[in-house]
Amino acid sequence: MNFRAALAADADAIEAFLVVYSDTSMFLRANLAAHGPCGGEARNATRMWVREEAGVVTGVFGITTAGFVLVQVPENMPDAQLSETLKPYEINGIFGATTQVRQVQAALGLSEAEAQLDDDEPLYSLDLTKLVLPHAHVALREATAADKPLLAHWRASYLVEIFHFQPEDAQEMAGDDVDAMLSKQSLMLLESEEGQPLAMTSFNAILPDTVQIGNVYTPDEVRGQGHARRAVALHLDRARQDGVKRAILFASGPAASRAYEAIGFEQIGLFTLLFFADAQAVKAAA
Repeated sequence: MNFRAALAADADAIEAFLVVYSDTSMFLRANLAAHGPCGGEARNATRMWVREEAGVVTGVFGITTAGFVLVQVPENMPDAQLSETLKPYEINGIFGATTQVRQVQAALGLSEAEAQLDDDEPLYSLDLTKLVLPHAHVALREATAADKPLLAHWRASYLVEIFHFQPEDAQEMAGDDVDAMLSKQSLMLLESEEGQPLAMTSFNAILPDTVQIGNVYTPDEVRGQGHARRAVALHLDRARQDGVKRAILFASGPAASRAYEAIGFEQIGLFTLLFFADAQAVKAAA
């Protein structure tokens, strides 16, 4: 069966499919909930295509306004149709379950394209009834506009360290990123009892049942003291009190993995974040 452009009326059927694969579909689910399946002007608005069999959705792929391909096609990846459908678009990256991202990358002829970041990251999940809260004399609070100068500085450092941005590009983007997180009320700041800022954390995808953690950062001078895990755990405790049942994240390295495992997360797979060094056009598959 071929994929077709999604219609607004498909939103419920798409969500019913994606929720089955929620651990690797959080970007798709969050963008669908916020913007629908037909794209839009917002950076994360996603133009989606769907495949149906016997009236049931069996695959979804899409591209955000910012040029990132998102994929959830567990079986029978439509290589030729992917290439043809996405040919009009500039592609800045591909996100999804690792096996699927590699299939999409090959189908688009981009396996040799230079990458800014190409990371198959450990994918973790946590049933929030099993959340382990570390003991510490710290406090987590929602960040405010008054915190923006500090958090924009931290965000720029995060973009350089985690996503390999050039410093000038990171500084240019960081303020807008912080504004977006503040507007969603998802950006949190961990402080000592004396009010010293220690770490930040956020949710980069928020749904009634599940949240996806991102933007976890501790400045160099206070690293190695468990502040990142405390920030994440306290933020998830708040989400649990609001009725959220599950959390997802991908770890950027061994230290991050240890921090998340300490509060109850278990690895369930791999998730790929692929950012191209420059915008790419679809090429003939190798």
